[in-house]
Amino acid sequence: MSHLHSTPLSDLPLVFIDLETTGLNPQFGHRICEVAMLRERAGREEGQLDALLNPGRPLDPKAAAVNGLNDAQLANAPPFASVAPSVVELSTAAVAVGHNLAFDLAFLNHELVALGQPRLNEPSLDTLILARRLLRCQSYNLTALCSELGLLRPSHRAMADVLAMRALFHHLRELMAAQGITTLTAALRFERGLRPDDPEPEPPPLIAAALATQRPLRIIYSSRSTPEPTARIIYPHYLTQERNGTYLRAFCELRQDVRTFALAKIQHMELLEG
Repeated sequence: MSHLHSTPLSDLPLVFIDLETTGLNPQFGHRICEVAMLRERAGREEGQLDALLNPGRPLDPKAAAVNGLNDAQLANAPPFASVAPSVVELSTAAVAVGHNLAFDLAFLNHELVALGQPRLNEPSLDTLILARRLLRCQSYNLTALCSELGLLRPSHRAMADVLAMRALFHHLRELMAAQGITTLTAALRFERGLRPDDPEPEPPPLIAAALATQRPLRIIYSSRSTPEPTARIIYPHYLTQERNGTYLRAFCELRQDVRTFALAKIQHMELLEG
């Protein structure tokens, strides 16, 4: 996969991913109820998947209100296991693209691991992060961005959202190219707040060790929303450089989500065994 990092963004094999789910967190038993994926290379479609799935549990009412699905529609749909081979095939040797992609990958990997299959581990780009870096908008949800940019608008169904996100990514790719960001490596750095000539931020030794060995950290952290210091176990992903300092993106066990931690607000760190 290393050759992808120097490949021009316009020539990359890409797989656009969107899911509808029964709720917000797979750790609480929620499942995928619709999956859409579209694979392209150099603008040419190479394959797609568009399927309703039987999640084996009722839809959360709030989720149903967003995606418009109901339990009766899903009752006779196949389970995720029936589409897992297609999910893996479309994802292999391609860069995953999604809007708030961490959400979709968390659900897909939860389903794959439950089937005894490896997690998806290809490079990925998030149109939500890229849009926040490149645009100045009142809202960065997919519907608002597509409306403001005059692009195909999504409908909160999976394939409609994939097609809208694909158009958004192509637009963002042109904006990145105008700033000299033309390869996957440059785009991944840009997601982290680094422009082509910016140096890599220097991680503290324990964070560097955690990133190098994929081991978790136990930290004591305070934030604006939680000023009282709290103990958390986090799994570091990468550092980002923002105007007001350096931050760590990591999965937080306490919040069961990927969160951003200001290094200046980490009061204590301890490297744990994996």
